[in-house]
Amino acid sequence: MQLLYFSPVAADSYAQRPHFMVRAWLEWGAESVLWVNPYPCRLPRWQDLRRGPGLSNQASLRDPRIRVMNVPALPIEPLPLGAWLNRRLLGGKAWRKIERYATDGQTIVGVGRPCALALAALDELQQSGSFYDAMDNFPEFYGGLSRRAMLRTEQAVAERVDLIVASSTFLADKFVRRGLRVEKVLNACENDEYRMMNDEYNTRQSGVSDASLILHSSFYIHHSPILGYVGCIGHWFDWPLVIRLARAMPDARLELVGPCVVKPPEKLPGNVRLLPACKHSETAGHLGRFSAGLIPFVNDALTAGVDPIKYYEYRAAGLPVLSTSFGEMALRGREEEVFFLDQNENLAEVVRTAIGRRVDPAETSRFRRENDWRRRFQGSGLLALLCASRRRRAA
Repeated sequence: MQLLYFSPVAADSYAQRPHFMVRAWLEWGAESVLWVNPYPCRLPRWQDLRRGPGLSNQASLRDPRIRVMNVPALPIEPLPLGAWLNRRLLGGKAWRKIERYATDGQTIVGVGRPCALALAALDELQQSGSFYDAMDNFPEFYGGLSRRAMLRTEQAVAERVDLIVASSTFLADKFVRRGLRVEKVLNACENDEYRMMNDEYNTRQSGVSDASLILHSSFYIHHSPILGYVGCIGHWFDWPLVIRLARAMPDARLELVGPCVVKPPEKLPGNVRLLPACKHSETAGHLGRFSAGLIPFVNDALTAGVDPIKYYEYRAAGLPVLSTSFGEMALRGREEEVFFLDQNENLAEVVRTAIGRRVDPAETSRFRRENDWRRRFQGSGLLALLCASRRRRAA
């Protein structure tokens, strides 16, 4: 069995849900994976000219069984005949390679982002199964003609696949209302990445009294707390809230690690630091300095469908989470170490409550075990889809 996967992110990008999903398929016995990198599915915008290069060369996929394909395309897919022109004139060679791959063995088609090429694969290629991993509310990334085209493409993909897996309650409900077969499979975290950091933390705690600890890592009550964020700073990032938080906590440091796609609307307070994007392997080092993890997202149609991976990364590192009440985060609370910044005007009080609450290392270990990527996908319908495909092949 092999997997043809139309990914929403580049193979060499920061490790995300698609990378861990593909690893799961290989662990389940997939002989190979053809990872099709994303190509332009919307019309160009002026902002694209100012966008810098993303963080690449992460070596997120090292398995020799994974082949990566780039598809030449112009940003004209939403236009009439745009998809046809891309496939016939620019992407013809890539499409022929995809066709040959699908004829080499029993193929499951996985769609991580709706696009015309993925839809063509579902319609035209022989396959033993298919799925759509709805990890974002994709139409909400776009506007105008591009948004309408994505709505149509996503609906067509969702109606053709054997299974939809949705990364949040909102996205699962979206497809359930359409009468489609869907399963909610939330995001998760890596277990091994944080084990060494937490072992070091637990060792330090054993020699220091509870009264001398502020909460996490090496930060004590005579040190300034660090409220940290790791991730892309896009249009979903609530800059005004972050600025208010910095002014409400002048003795704290706010460290924002990641590419800054949307600049702050005003000069930042002196206790806010913008740090460059880091490699996936460097994330744990940043989290080890933080006293709490930040998820300051606006609450809109896009974030309504988001279950942020950084929530799991923060919790796996033993951090309390300072968040706004959007998407899947709105369904969490203090029992999940989540403290809402947009439900209390006194931001300093929210922060003090969060960093003053002791996180039990045993609870952190339990969280990592129960929210591990391997365990998450192992319990999903994706494995059942693979087993069904094998039964059909044996018959």
